[in-house]
Amino acid sequence: MKTSFEISKLALKDLDEIWKYSAEQLSQQQANRYYKEISEMIKEICNNPEFGNPIDYISQGHRRLNVRSHMIVYKVKNEIIYIDRILHQKMDIDKNLHE
Repeated sequence: MKTSFEISKLALKDLDEIWKYSAEQLSQQQANRYYKEISEMIKEICNNPEFGNPIDYISQGHRRLNVRSHMIVYKVKNEIIYIDRILHQKMDIDKNLHE
């Protein structure tokens, strides 16, 4: 089942910051590659919404899926994937999900 997705403004900001940091620390080429990996993982989530691990203990209905050192935090509602955040794994999901 292929599902469509929506990405929050915060998740778009997260992606932008991830790209900038990667470009500064590594290279633009590496930043582009990592951005593509995250985008591919979002496509995988759309193909299989149950792919990520449930985090109901933090927020009912949300899931997380790791991509290298980051995690995509999302939920499924009415057959649409809502990408809420893309956070570094060391970040507090609860605090950053409910900003």
